[in-house]
Amino acid sequence: MYEIVIIICLAIIFAILFRKWSQTKPYSSENKKVKTELSDVSFLDKGERFFEEQNFREAERYYVKAVSDDPENPQIYGRLGIIYTKLDNLKDAKEAFNMAVKLDSENGYYQNNLGLVLYSLNRYKEAIIYFENAVKIDGKIARRWINLGLCYERLGETNKAKRAFKNAERYKG
Repeated sequence: MYEIVIIICLAIIFAILFRKWSQTKPYSSENKKVKTELSDVSFLDKGERFFEEQNFREAERYYVKAVSDDPENPQIYGRLGIIYTKLDNLKDAKEAFNMAVKLDSENGYYQNNLGLVLYSLNRYKEAIIYFENAVKIDGKIARRWINLGLCYERLGETNKAKRAFKNAERYKG
């Protein structure tokens, strides 16, 4: 099982790195600047700083590098998933949240966020699985129940949607 997770992590890393590598200029002054800035701060720390500043393109660059240093860190994949969602790159967001969930299946935020990406891709049945996992992990977050209800509503499952919305109302506030 451990080997499979490592192989999947590496495959995603290579796919993301290849995609980013093909988009960069090999000898640009921007790349030289990045290399000199990285000497005393970790890639993850740099990514966090840019993420907090909502400079998502820069944050992405550092998180992708951080993944190569620590491929089993679900936080990095979670952050990449948020970044890709904000950049409207749902394919990569789905991959990143998938990895975060595989590495930390008990994290309701990763489960919920993967559900949101699947919902945005109109994959409601799949999204329900992750929203249900999220409410099982922590059912006191109203937004998770609302997300689950919206999926059921899209599938025409009115009774299940009503139950989910009722639960959301109970935890609202």
